This record gives sequence, C-alpha cells and structure tokens, in this order.
Amino acid sequence: MSYCINPLCPAPTKNSHDTNFCLACGARLFLKDRYRAQKLLGQGGFGKTFKAVDEYQSNQPLCVIKQFAFNSDNAKIRQTALDLFYEEAKHLETLGKHAQIPELFAYFDIKGQPYLVQQFIDGQDLQQEVVREGAFNQHQVRELLLSLLPVLDFLHHQSPPIIHRDIKPANIIRRQSDRVLVLVDFGAAKQATQTMLAKTGTVIGSPEYVAPEQVRGKPAFASDIYSLGVTCIYLLTQVSPFDLFDLSQDAWAWRDYLVDNIVDESLGKILDKMIANALSQRYQSASDVLVALGTHRAAAKVAGVREPVAVNIDRQAKISPESIARQQSQPHDRINIPELQPFGFETARLVSSKTLWGSNKLIVKKSSGQANRFFEELSGGVRLQMVNIPAGTFMMGAPELEDGSSAAQRPQHRVNIPSFYMGKSPVTQAQYEMVMGSNPAYFQGGDRPVETVSWHDAIEFCQKLSQLTARHYRLPTEAEWEFACRAGTTTAFYFGETISLEVANYRSEETTLVGSFPANGYGLDDMHGNILEWCADNYHGSYIGAPADGSAWANEANPTRVLRGGSWYSKPSYCRSAARIYYQPNHRCSYFGFRVVCDRS
Repeated sequence: MSYCINPLCPAPTKNSHDTNFCLACGARLFLKDRYRAQKLLGQGGFGKTFKAVDEYQSNQPLCVIKQFAFNSDNAKIRQTALDLFYEEAKHLETLGKHAQIPELFAYFDIKGQPYLVQQFIDGQDLQQEVVREGAFNQHQVRELLLSLLPVLDFLHHQSPPIIHRDIKPANIIRRQSDRVLVLVDFGAAKQATQTMLAKTGTVIGSPEYVAPEQVRGKPAFASDIYSLGVTCIYLLTQVSPFDLFDLSQDAWAWRDYLVDNIVDESLGKILDKMIANALSQRYQSASDVLVALGTHRAAAKVAGVREPVAVNIDRQAKISPESIARQQSQPHDRINIPELQPFGFETARLVSSKTLWGSNKLIVKKSSGQANRFFEELSGGVRLQMVNIPAGTFMMGAPELEDGSSAAQRPQHRVNIPSFYMGKSPVTQAQYEMVMGSNPAYFQGGDRPVETVSWHDAIEFCQKLSQLTARHYRLPTEAEWEFACRAGTTTAFYFGETISLEVANYRSEETTLVGSFPANGYGLDDMHGNILEWCADNYHGSYIGAPADGSAWANEANPTRVLRGGSWYSKPSYCRSAARIYYQPNHRCSYFGFRVVCDRS
C-alpha cells in the first residue's frame, strides 16, 4: 500500500503500492522521488510518523518518514520552529555513529513542509513487550540500564550536548535481529518544538516520565536519568508512574506495587537515586549510575536464577588492574615464536572507470601479495594464524576533508609502531570455543567471527590463550590496529577512497565467514566491516595528547573502550580505517568481536 502524507487528504489509505499519485487528492506519493510512505505509525501535536520504503536503492530498505507539522498563526514563531528543525536535524546527523540510535538518512523541505527520514528499527518497543510478556524482573532491568546508560552518556557528550527529553518504554525498541535495545524518537520536529517551547514554559516530554525540572522548562542531563529510572519502576510494576508516587508522603512508593518480583536492596537504592525529585539528590551523569551498578551488581544474584550481567562482573573481578596493565604493555618477555612461513593472498583496489555512456563505475582490481605468518595450534585441529606486521611509521587519524570523519579522529599525528604479530582474521567461534569452552555468538558458525563478547571477555580470552601457549597474547592498541589496517595506505579504506559490497561485509543482515573478501596489503582479513573489534585503549574524544609510540592510551576517568573497523550492520563511513566508536567494557552485542596480537620475543 502507498499512504498519502498530504495532511488534507480525505482518504490516504486508498492507494496501491505501485500508484504514483494519490487517487483521493492527487498528491505525489514519493518524497524526493525515492521515499514512499506505506502506513501511519503514529501522530501527535507536532507531526506524524510513517513507515516507508526507499525505492531508489536496489534492495529497497525500510525507513521512517517524520513529517513536521507545527501550526501557528504567528509567522515569526513558525519560522523559528523551521530554523530550529534544521539546526537540530544537523545535530542528529552525528548520532548515527552509535549502534543503538537510528541513523538519520535525510532531511529536506518540500513547499515549506519539513521532513526527515530515519532508519527503520524492526522490533517491539518495551511498552508493547511488558504488556505482552509481563513485568520485568530485576535482572532484565539491570540489563536495560547497562545497555542504555552508555547511550545517554554518548548523547550528553555531544557538541553541543543532546538531552533526549522523552525517555519512556514506548521509545525503547528491542531490535528483532539481535535483541539489542535501541533508543528512538529523536524526531527533529520534537527537538525543534522542545527547544522553542521550553522558553515559553510549555511542558515537554511524556507527563508520567518527565522530571520536575523539565516541567519547568529547564531540562538537565539528570532529567534523562530520571526518565530512565521511572521507566524501570514502571517495567517492574506495570503500574502507571502517577500511581507509584504517594502524594500524601511526597515520596515514591513503587516497592508497594511489586507482585512476587524481588528487587534487591542495592538495585533499589540505585533506582531511588535515579528518580529523586530534587535534582541535587539525583545522579548527575550516566557514568555515575554505571559506576554504582558496577559497585553493587555482585549482590544482585537470586538463588536459582542465572544473571547474564553478573557474569561480566565476575569476570571483571578476576581481572586485576595489574593483569590488564600486563595485557596492554609492550614489549613482553615471551620466547619461542614458531618459525615464520611465507604465504600468498589476494588483495584488491577499488577504482573508478568510465562506462560507454560516460558514467562512472567502480571496478575491483585484484592483485597478489605475500607476507609471513606462524600458526598457533589449538586442540581439535583448530589453529590461529598470526601474521607478521613490520615496524613502521604512519599518520594516524583522518584528514579534515575525509568524508564521514569527525573531530574524534583528529588531529592526525605521526606514530611509530614496533613490529608485532596480529591475527589474520578476527577470532572465530571455533577458536573462541576451544579456548573458553563456550560460544556466545548470535550468528552461529565455526568460521564466522565470534561476537556478542564484551571487552572483558576478550581480555579473558587473551589471558587464557597466553597461559595455553606460553606466549603473550593481548588486544591490539588503537594505533597498532589502524597501522595494520592501513597496510601502508593513506586512503579512507585500504582498497581506496570508497567501499563496495564486493570487498567488505557492511549494511547486511549477518556476519560472513572470515576471509570471504580480499585481504589488505599485510594479508589481514575483514579489517573493514563484518565485526567491530575491541582495542586495548580507553576512549578519548580527540587525539590531543595521544602517545606516539603505538602503546595503549589509558584514561582512568573514562572506563569506555574503543572498537574499530565497522561491522556487518555499519554504514560505509563507520568502516573507514580511521573510524572509531566506544562502549562500556562490559557491553555485548552481535556487532562486537575482536582479534588478538602477539608480542615479539
């Protein structure tokens, strides 16, 4: 079906999927000759949201059209709303780098009517989930917090910072493909009207979940924390937040509404502090809540129930700061590197070629390469290929004009890299299972990369592999990873300035077997796409002050860790050699894997 988005159309649902003009009002059914609305998803005082399809692309992916509709007799206010719409839409362009935020595809104006087009998240929101499956238990609430608090931290550290202002169960979708929680409804229409109307005292956000200071038009970072906390107590009780607050006592009474649903004291105290009415009594940042969860999480086990989150903390407790430092240090006194063996491989370049009709066409030019490697023999016939990466010097980071780059990838700076050995591919599921005794991957297959692993899982793998082999295995530093990825190139990707599905796995539905695409100049597979790879470093917002010797860059104030390379789900710009994202070290999802390096003797 084609849905007519003309606000005045008397019969918007009367059009077939191949109709170009509305049968009821004559309006064109395409936006920008590519986006066709299929059905109305929702509407409010500020606009409508439609499920749509991008018919310009060959695979016709689904998307969401948001139609801004702020009506006012005051022309000045109307123009202000339009200006703010575009200002906020530009900010939203930077948010798609986060895997748990829908990507902004486009924003534009047609005859004075603003629109934006975002990625469609196929899944069920938590409001639907709790109605369908019943109240959350404390383990599910902990997982929710550990999943979404890093998203809030990401938003609050944008430049300028972004406050979501409308966190509630209906705006959190559990993505069907990987069960990851996605925070939605960053609609530019809402952002614009929020910014404008906050100045006039109009209440912004859903009344049941909105923080007291936000009611007064003064939202803060802690306002999002409040709304997330109220979301949690609703999911635990299935009772309206209005009824969970005792007006006679001027206090929350959510525990009175728990029905056969245990919430331990430590989690209860965290939730209480998240939803404190007084701003000064609340957590002031998302990272503060994460620290509290890390401190108290071990007390959250209930007899007979296995909590996935607790596994992270148990593992973290076994990994001392000293052992992590040893994992990241270099060089390390290990001996007995096996004899290196030469091997050949196929590599590729993407070049532009003119067709007979004068248009440009990308073609893949393949060539052969040679490098040296050794094999690390594991049990059961499984082995790890470790490729020799020569010492060298390179410019780390992205130049100012590189498409898709950001300030977090600058300034470019010269780094000297000692030689080391790196896994030819990301660690596979067969390799991980042989060392760890388990396979957590969502997309099963022995020769697929292992995923759904946290940074702590990767560190533990390195430790166990080191014990098994009497060699020092660890995660690569950011500098080592980028140096190895570039393999002497200076373009956005090691095969050129652009990317195609012929040379990498991205914007797809799942992981592929490692080595399915041409290797880079050092013989390494899957450095672009397929799976994001954990690095040893803590995240920093720029390269100012970064080490120049290739070592890991620590940051005690920020526990987040860096991932590199893009994944099967990523858009092209996130697969570049210089692209980088960050997550909490205990976070797992089907995009996250790793590869190992081994120090020279």
